Amino acid sequence: MIIKILLKLRGDHLLRDSIYMVISNIFSKGMAYLFYFLTALILGTESFGILRGILPLIDTVVILFCSGIPPSMARYISQYSGEDYSWIFSILFVMIVLSTLGALSLFLLRNILGGGYEGIDTSLYLVAGFTVISSSFISWSRGVLQGLLKIKDLSKTWIVEYLFKIPLAVILSLYLGVLGALLSLPLSYIFGGLFGFHLLRRYIDVGRLEVIKTLLEKRDLIKEVILYSIPIALGTASYRLLNDLDSVVIMSLLGPQDNGIYGYASLLSRGVFLFASAVGIPLLPRVARSRDFNSIKKALLINLALITPVILLMFLFPGEMLRIFFGVEDERAVTSLKILSVSAGFMSSYTVCASALQGLGYGKIPLYILLVGIALNGILNYILVKKIGVVGGAYGTLISSMLIFILVLAYLKKCGGGDLNP
Repeated sequence: MIIKILLKLRGDHLLRDSIYMVISNIFSKGMAYLFYFLTALILGTESFGILRGILPLIDTVVILFCSGIPPSMARYISQYSGEDYSWIFSILFVMIVLSTLGALSLFLLRNILGGGYEGIDTSLYLVAGFTVISSSFISWSRGVLQGLLKIKDLSKTWIVEYLFKIPLAVILSLYLGVLGALLSLPLSYIFGGLFGFHLLRRYIDVGRLEVIKTLLEKRDLIKEVILYSIPIALGTASYRLLNDLDSVVIMSLLGPQDNGIYGYASLLSRGVFLFASAVGIPLLPRVARSRDFNSIKKALLINLALITPVILLMFLFPGEMLRIFFGVEDERAVTSLKILSVSAGFMSSYTVCASALQGLGYGKIPLYILLVGIALNGILNYILVKKIGVVGGAYGTLISSMLIFILVLAYLKKCGGGDLNP
């Protein structure tokens, strides 16, 4: 029956584009995980701790300052299909300006967080700032391609980005250490952005650009695009910050060596999120179309079936896994991996539920829940890390992840989900 339906829909553009997006999202998340994994093997504990400390700052700043704009821009491009697209280059100009401010804010964060962050060499912050600025170009080109509904081309930009990023990360890390690992990011963004620009030139006549003039003439539209991007950026940044706050606190309070030890455990536990992505991405449009709560329960069951063997492996054999993958024998890392494996299970289930809520039209609810989780996670991490070290970060993450899963599940039931307990 399912095969017959798929055969009937094989020429459907929405189905084809959905498949492209599912594959490309899973690919990008898998490659991002591989980037962390390879650099962890190459850099050593302290350098990996520095990388684990500075990357969350880069990601959060990138998301807050300009990553919400591309999906917002895509919405308005699709609305103004066939009209003058010259305003999108003014958007790029705005994104570069905002990302430059974001790059400068990294130095402010360095002083605010203090501790281990103050000990990081200035050259690393300069590369981090360059990374923030260069990310605006590749994300802009993806937003344009998404708005033009060129999803296959959009997917290609992820492939190109990681075809450069992974080899560059390995080669540059071997020769330049953590500086090389960071340099691989802006270089891959530039290559991916140039490729994306090459693709979109097939559909848009670049011609003579008058960016400032267009910015003034289309200021109302551009203002609308930016305002629409704010909740998108806040939601994405909140999710990312919740997952990385423990590393930020440990880096600030204890320094790179302890953050590296904790990073090994955190990295292994993050493998669980790859399954949540595979389940959550196709769930959102399905729920949006059918509003079928049974599909949400099925998604939770599928997610549970996928993650349980992985979680059990990490919980029962944490020492062996740390020794096999990283050659690490540290009781703090072992205990942290046990705790974080359980936490990853809750976060994975939360991701599936959040996708369901977005499909039902309650997009702001996951953001509110995340903000509660971030506040609790920050408080718990600060208290527990100071008292019991890196293991305290794991406990803080576990408690906050349990809370946000309970809250999102309760809200789904309130929306009419009934018995959603998997």
